[in-house]
Amino acid sequence: MTLWIAIAIAVALTALWLTRPFLHRAQSESNEAEHAISIYRDQREEVQRDAESGLITAAERDAAEQEIESRALRAARLLDTGISVTRRAPLTAAGLGLLACAGAVGLYASMGAPDAVDQPLAERRTAILERQAASGDLESQAMLMIERGETEPESFEKWWTLARSHAAVGDYASAADAYRRAAELSDDDPAVLSAYAEALTLANGNKVPLAAKLIFSQAVQSGNDPRARYYLALAKAQSQDFEGALADWVQLLGESQAGAPWVPLVRRDIVNMTRFLKRDLAAVLPDATEAELARAALPVQQPVQTASASDPAQESARLAAALEADPKDWQGWIRLARLRAGAGSAEEAGAALTAAREHFAGAPFVLGKIDEVAAELGLAQRQVARGPSDEDVAAAASLSEEERDQMVRGMVDGLAARLEGRPDDLEGWLMLIRSYAVLQEAEAAQQAVRDASRAFEADAAKRRQIAQTADSLGIPPVQ
Repeated sequence: MTLWIAIAIAVALTALWLTRPFLHRAQSESNEAEHAISIYRDQREEVQRDAESGLITAAERDAAEQEIESRALRAARLLDTGISVTRRAPLTAAGLGLLACAGAVGLYASMGAPDAVDQPLAERRTAILERQAASGDLESQAMLMIERGETEPESFEKWWTLARSHAAVGDYASAADAYRRAAELSDDDPAVLSAYAEALTLANGNKVPLAAKLIFSQAVQSGNDPRARYYLALAKAQSQDFEGALADWVQLLGESQAGAPWVPLVRRDIVNMTRFLKRDLAAVLPDATEAELARAALPVQQPVQTASASDPAQESARLAAALEADPKDWQGWIRLARLRAGAGSAEEAGAALTAAREHFAGAPFVLGKIDEVAAELGLAQRQVARGPSDEDVAAAASLSEEERDQMVRGMVDGLAARLEGRPDDLEGWLMLIRSYAVLQEAEAAQQAVRDASRAFEADAAKRRQIAQTADSLGIPPVQ
């Protein structure tokens, strides 16, 4: 009824607006000639005032008045001299009003739905969802089931359907709430509990939370639910128990029928876990397909053939010759000792370590590494590297200049060796650069600057400090 009243008012207002010009009272209107002449009259009075105030001469006044009079006469001849009269036309107004009303009613009757029953917005929305669901729209079907499920709070079937509908549209948090109500109404059925815990897991980004783990455990104890067993194994994998997860998945697969819907997922995770653990898939999954074997296969690394692998004696000789030319390679001495010990020549291996000690007598770091290798090869008792004692300092005072130079050289070489193992020691690099500068070894100093800059490639402040030190020592900048 309210709708029809609103329509009637709208039609009446429209008809009144259309007929308004025809309902005015009769009136006359002056013509345009009178207005034009009044303008010229005002101009003549203005000229008269200018003459009285002395702005123009009498001759100029007379000429202006003649011009104004001639223009006024010419305008009077060109313009209409009659008057216009407007009168009311009620019959015309009534005809237009009836025409507007008849047109509105006819248009609604042909295009509208006059017999339709008024519906609330919720009912119209439900009708729209029903039409879309009937046409095959899955989201509309899910939304329709959600609306219907909320109308019966004590029905397990409605809550179960509601939960599955929420899950179908990806709303796992709402699905978990609905599954919880369904689990309560089902007297903790294992399948419903498992679905509830799965929704909790999916809402948590596929990470099994503690609450879901407890519910899965309850479902397994109640009915050995396969979904719960799968997620409990996943929880083990997420807690770093990879072997336990693999064993549980293999056991679940062995106890499942071949056509079970969860079998492909379990096999996929077994393949991935086997590859992660670097295990042989054929041993874990005897019926693995070729595609699964290919997916689980680790990249085959071809062994690198070296001179030491093919002929240790030849490699030992080559390394001994290189160390004779450059005895400052402490790692080379250790490698030579290992090669000789591996060939069964303990005496020659000990000789290599002894030569290394002589070349690096002033390098505690290198001496410590040599002692470690000696203990490893069973050639000597391991000793702890130490710095120079008071006796060492006193003995150094009695050394010749050449011997002191050798001692300093050993200390510098030991510092360089230590920095190879600890390249993040900025003070060590600055000391090494200064030491090479004092020894007047410009090439070695520049190489130390390059190595230090490379070690702190990601730290601009430390690279600037290295460059400033090099510049103060006269070392050319790194290219």
